[in-house]
Amino acid sequence: MKKLTSLFVALAAAVSLSAQEAGTDKSALELFNEGQELQERKQWFDAMDLYQEALLKNPQYGQVWYNMALCSYALGSYDLCVQYADNAAKYERSLAEVQNLKGLALISLGRIDEAKEVFSSILKRYPNNVDARFGLAELDLLDGRISVAEGRYIDALKRDSSNKKALLSLALVSSEMGKTAAAEQYIKQALSFYSGEAEVHYMASYLSAKAGDYATAEQRARAAMQINGDLDKAYALLGQILYAQGRYEEVIDICDFRIGRNRECSTAWYLKGLSQQKLERNFDAIETYQTGLNINPQDEVMRNALELLVAQTLTIEDPRRNSWAQYHSKKAEEFGRNFDGISERYEYQKALSVAPLNAAVRQSFAEMLERDGLYELYLQQLKFIKENAEVLNNGTEVQRDENSPASKRTRAQIKNDDAIENYESLLKNNIASRWNVDPFYIDKTRWNIGIYYTKKPVQLFHADLEEISALAARVSFNGVPSTAVDVEAKPVASYGEAFRLARTQGRDYFVIMTSEETERTYSIDATIYSARTGTKTKEIHVYRTGNDCMAKSLQRFRSGVLDILPIRGKVLQNVQGTLLLDLGKNDGIDVGAEFNIVRKGRIETNDEGPGIRFNKKDFLGTVKVTACDEEISEGKYKKNGFYDTLNVGDEIILVKNKDDAENQNGNSATDSRPAADADGKAATQAAEAEEKAAIKESLKPVSRENDLIHLIREIL
Repeated sequence: MKKLTSLFVALAAAVSLSAQEAGTDKSALELFNEGQELQERKQWFDAMDLYQEALLKNPQYGQVWYNMALCSYALGSYDLCVQYADNAAKYERSLAEVQNLKGLALISLGRIDEAKEVFSSILKRYPNNVDARFGLAELDLLDGRISVAEGRYIDALKRDSSNKKALLSLALVSSEMGKTAAAEQYIKQALSFYSGEAEVHYMASYLSAKAGDYATAEQRARAAMQINGDLDKAYALLGQILYAQGRYEEVIDICDFRIGRNRECSTAWYLKGLSQQKLERNFDAIETYQTGLNINPQDEVMRNALELLVAQTLTIEDPRRNSWAQYHSKKAEEFGRNFDGISERYEYQKALSVAPLNAAVRQSFAEMLERDGLYELYLQQLKFIKENAEVLNNGTEVQRDENSPASKRTRAQIKNDDAIENYESLLKNNIASRWNVDPFYIDKTRWNIGIYYTKKPVQLFHADLEEISALAARVSFNGVPSTAVDVEAKPVASYGEAFRLARTQGRDYFVIMTSEETERTYSIDATIYSARTGTKTKEIHVYRTGNDCMAKSLQRFRSGVLDILPIRGKVLQNVQGTLLLDLGKNDGIDVGAEFNIVRKGRIETNDEGPGIRFNKKDFLGTVKVTACDEEISEGKYKKNGFYDTLNVGDEIILVKNKDDAENQNGNSATDSRPAADADGKAATQAAEAEEKAAIKESLKPVSRENDLIHLIREIL
């Protein structure tokens, strides 16, 4: 009996196992259907796994290839999307649908001409295809042709009056063009047709927030969350809306909820830290920013927010500064290995602004200066390290000289001491020694510039982006001794307000700047005006993508401002017609440079355009440089007229510079100094080439992503 029972159990188990195996042997169609269900729930990876299984059973299944392309597009794998779309085109009958997806992927890859060819070929074959019109409209938006894109969306809507993408795109485009009533009408139409879709309520919320109607925006964002509780971007937008209203405790709650769902959500960490900062819980904010940066070290806006807060709240001796400076010092080393001296210098300066007492960073910076031939600056850094050795080494006992009872000197100390002795000997007959002056205590400030920023009602990624960008731009000028740059604490409402503030604050120039970002891009648009007359002097447009896009944009903005500033100094001493000047090689001049000398305080910016002007009666003479060191120079004075009325402190303005290979200096300081002559023209061939490149970049219709394009791409 027991044997029969055992046999029955074994047979039952075998039948059960056979049934399970039969259940896993699904057809390609069944796998495709299950994959579609996962795809609808945005479980892209799981869906693609099932699609791969389906393709093993049927490699010619065109619809599976197409859905693989859709998932790849959603995941940002645009190369794979193009590849899968090409495979789908071999087997799928609905060729236009596949080609449209391929065109969108090509746009995301920056292959604009190929994308345009794809969409145009679709319209030749299918003149009423609305998706191809959407693709061409996106290309128009990338090139800044908003009105042309609007026309394409209107054409698409004529062919399908309830098309969701056409309605939402028109609402967004109309809002961008300032057609608020039209935008509201389109969004109401979309809500009437698709009231049960969270995506439509999300777009409606964004448009209300953009119009400054935060109450309606909040209602619509909460409606989107009720329809789809997994729509994280709706929670993110609600956080931005609450932040704009100053409801910071509620913002922190929203951020904590998002972090609880996804700890790697760096924008939630950023907004939480920003809200804590607004509540003056600065130490909590620093900790929050630090956690966010540990998760996403590439979040440049959050890093700038942290560094700005650290500068305001922590003492320079705080040991935490060293860990934050390490990020920039490592970046500097990377740029150095790639022979990018300008970026290397920028990152070392950022590191030292965060941790001025970090001995290792300062030593590396000093070695970079020596490599670039800036021996006086190198010597200055070594002396700083030696004089502050105890502080720089975190209070540990060090030997300050050979008679000190402290422990023996380290190898680095011995090397630095030897270098100091050698360079002091080499430089003992330089201009500074002959005139008995210390050039590093000379005030070289000549240009007073104000930065003012305008602000959007709501941001999709980083709140207060404009303010942080403006403050970071000011910090980038810290290594430019000839400029004093300040930022107005609050955003300006108009050009008139900025002009009034700049005029009353005694600026030479003022800049009105805006900044934009997407997940992978960052841009600055700025206009420079004369603070005396209010006339436009120059426009700067910068657009960068990928890692370090914010840092690269700020560097380009800085050089764009410096390009229009004339090289300007003053007379320090006058001995029998030989003048000591407070300009040197680091200021972009060399032996043979010629200057006009103008009575102190009489130089003004031109009425229009770059350059300066002065009254003829204030012209005192000229000086030609005969000897030049890094920070100061001397030259022969030629007076104007019969009487010598020159005084110490009178100003000099460059009129002619020596322009040869020797004058280019080839060092990393070249982008951190004024680069124009008295007429506002490039002082050297190198500066002229840089200026032409900048003008070309500003005028070229760059394909630029922005909030508008980002949102339109999200419409499914």
